[in-house]
Amino acid sequence: MTVAYRDRASVLIWAVLIGLVAERLFILPAALLIGNVLGSEVTLPLTGGTVLGLLLIGMVISGTDAVVRAHPRSQTGELRYRWAFCGLPSAMILVALLLLPLAPSVLYWATGLALTGASLGLAMTGIYHTADPFATGYRRARLGLNALTYAIALIIFLVVYQTRVRSILSATEVMVLSGLLALELLRGSERPLRLVALYAGIAGLILGEATWALNYWRLTSLTGGLLLLVLFYDVVGLAQHAIQGRMTRRVLFEFVLISVATLALIWQFAS
Repeated sequence: MTVAYRDRASVLIWAVLIGLVAERLFILPAALLIGNVLGSEVTLPLTGGTVLGLLLIGMVISGTDAVVRAHPRSQTGELRYRWAFCGLPSAMILVALLLLPLAPSVLYWATGLALTGASLGLAMTGIYHTADPFATGYRRARLGLNALTYAIALIIFLVVYQTRVRSILSATEVMVLSGLLALELLRGSERPLRLVALYAGIAGLILGEATWALNYWRLTSLTGGLLLLVLFYDVVGLAQHAIQGRMTRRVLFEFVLISVATLALIWQFAS
């Protein structure tokens, strides 16, 4: 089964990389979508890259499903909700689609492309080995996925503040991507996936609203990104304890203490 999952992951990674290369090489006609949101006019460019991006996301979801289906638990019918494994890979592709066009040179773009492929490979490996919480190596794979998820979250938050786009767009981006990343972190709780998805959606909504509020402050990209990362850590951590029924005063006190100490460090060194 291991060979099957590696073959499927390899096909997925190369297909995604070819798609990202095509996004840079081929420029298709663009159109503008103009609408009114909350009394403010919003203009969204609809380009060939947008269409290709949607195809890549669909490809990643399908490829992740194929990797998970290679697991013995999936073949015995124990993994019924394979969609829960698609949060992190989907967020990674969205990040690549946002960042790669901003690369200042071909060297930076090629480096970003290579990192995308490597990160996607690590994610597929981690996803496969966390399909069974009782398997050997589960804890190591889970820790690796957690680290990768928080790293992607930090990149997202930093980019949002660096680009300085309007709140209706930046908050929506953060909301969607945070929800996908929260889904990856919370699925390890082994609780009903409807409950996990609900908490992940709430986490994304909180991060989106926080982004909207922080956009009114004059913060550097580093400060804003780190503040959102701390909030993301707190929201997801508290959600994990709530889902597992372990929410106590001690847990709340620990999160408050860690958050205060972290915010003090951010204020001291990042402001």
